[in-house]
Amino acid sequence: MKTPIGMILAGSLLAFSCSQLKNDIPAPVAPGVRVHDAAWVDSLHAGADAGFHGQVLKAMSPAWNDQSCRNCHGGTYTGGTAGVACFSCHPPYPHAVAFPASGRHRGYMKANNFPFKQCQQCHGSSYTGGAVVGPTLSCEQAGCHADAAGNLKSPESCNTCHGVFSASAGLEKNDPAAYLLSAAPPADVAGDTAASAAGVGAHQKHLATGTTGRTVKCQECHVVPKTVFDPGHLPVQTVIAKAGGFAVMHVRATTVATVQFNDTLANLVTGSGAYVPHPSFDPATAKCSGTYCHGSWLLTKASATPIQQAVFADTATVMVGASASPAWTDGAAAGTCWSCHGTGSSAPTPKGHMVYQVSACSICHGDVTDGNGNILNRAKHMNGMIDLVTSFGGSRPMR
Repeated sequence: MKTPIGMILAGSLLAFSCSQLKNDIPAPVAPGVRVHDAAWVDSLHAGADAGFHGQVLKAMSPAWNDQSCRNCHGGTYTGGTAGVACFSCHPPYPHAVAFPASGRHRGYMKANNFPFKQCQQCHGSSYTGGAVVGPTLSCEQAGCHADAAGNLKSPESCNTCHGVFSASAGLEKNDPAAYLLSAAPPADVAGDTAASAAGVGAHQKHLATGTTGRTVKCQECHVVPKTVFDPGHLPVQTVIAKAGGFAVMHVRATTVATVQFNDTLANLVTGSGAYVPHPSFDPATAKCSGTYCHGSWLLTKASATPIQQAVFADTATVMVGASASPAWTDGAAAGTCWSCHGTGSSAPTPKGHMVYQVSACSICHGDVTDGNGNILNRAKHMNGMIDLVTSFGGSRPMR
């Protein structure tokens, strides 16, 4: 029986698959697929040689159409049937066509510790195109990096990675305080919006919507960077080698933003100068401790007026807060009266204070709270003062 010539040819083509192609065979073997000559990967002539793959892809219509590349190198460029990964020469590249549209680059940026320097190699220092990809691939094009009104904004805006991505592009210049507030989670760098996520936690309760005390500023707990590359902000990024003409970045990873209590209220010294709090934050448990705000304070009976001394319990000579260590994700449980002073719901008064129920607090502190424990004046609560009604001596410092 004769074997049809078509079957022989088909078998030959199957045997001669993309994975078997050799660099010394420059002829095309299938539509849209070819074996590359030396100039294809010769980065020394990348700017001049039309055969360099960067120049070829850039000249396509549309530019940088990667479909033909993925036929052999795989949908994610990790090798495919060719067994050659594009990332062996330039680790951050190339991006799939769906890279911006699908939100994949947010995950990529986080997984690689926000390597903005790598982005700049192709997209330019201002991300408006650069010499490699040109303005057709500006990071700000087509509303990618833009506010809710469509105004373009830099990828280095604080609220690009955390906070409200759609916040007004003009805030940074026109209202710096509102700009920083827009950069506070939610969302965090992972895209989380729930307060149970460590990156979100009680940010908004401290910065904007707190119901028990004054609002704080970002710089009271963090060093706010002036630029995205300021020390202590992003993980350290350094060039360790060059491969294929592209800089290869080394990134030292960090997982939790550094917390340092610059807030003078958190560090308030009480007890006639003898009680010095030592605020700290434990990244492993997401707990803060030693802050005046959560009950690390002491009052001496000797510093009080006679009418004020009457509320000290029995032989107590000092009154102390609860010195609570709330977790950043504790939610409302961290904001009860007795979480900062007192020992429980039945004893919301500080240790050393005569025990009263919440309904009696307004007798002495009526300018601050009502008989139901609602805070009437946030400016007079958790402010570094003892705020008493006039008949009990009025406001006085914590001492």
